[in-house]
Amino acid sequence: MLKKILVIGGTSGLGLEMAKLYSRIGHTIFITGRKDPKVPDLHFFCFSVSHDTKDLVSQIDTLVSKTQNIDTFIYAAGYCQRGRIDTLNDEEISGMIHIGLTAPALLIQRFKNSSDNPLEIIIITSSSQYTPRELEPMYTATKAGLGMLGASLSLDSEIGRVLVVAPSGMKTPFWGKGHNTKGYLEPEWVAGQIAEVSCGEFKYRFVKILRDPKRVETVETR
Repeated sequence: MLKKILVIGGTSGLGLEMAKLYSRIGHTIFITGRKDPKVPDLHFFCFSVSHDTKDLVSQIDTLVSKTQNIDTFIYAAGYCQRGRIDTLNDEEISGMIHIGLTAPALLIQRFKNSSDNPLEIIIITSSSQYTPRELEPMYTATKAGLGMLGASLSLDSEIGRVLVVAPSGMKTPFWGKGHNTKGYLEPEWVAGQIAEVSCGEFKYRFVKILRDPKRVETVETR
């Protein structure tokens, strides 16, 4: 069955690779980000997770109005943030919370209310979901919260399947210039693994995608 799929953070990295993969299968794909990658058959909407709550809510409402009745919601947005808690300013802390928790929660809330069928959800977190890191206090906290959001949503009988995927480091623009990504996972390979683990009958599935050696570990399925 072909679906309408929305990929938040679908203009680069893993999100873009997932969008291209599902597009090749024949699904209708909507992607969001700050810059259109101009990939054929991907329908782009400019959407940037703002630090300003009013602006974020306005952008979310506009996006939802333009992408009615999606079947699958994929959240792959995020950015790298490093610094001990006392070195992060208020805007940096609130910005990470917005992209890590506020935006996905508000989007899912609205799409659940507007979709004709039970909404299927795929949430991309990180190995930071379950690995504490001194220089990533807000990043790890929001990834852990995002993973728990997915697990909790799966208990809602009015929501469809929920897949939470926690990949290890990948060779994407996420890291910025100068970061050594030798030995990191290829996003194309990770996208293929996500497509595979999204198949089958389940209500909730939590999967780790690891490296050294690269492998897929299903932590929980129910």
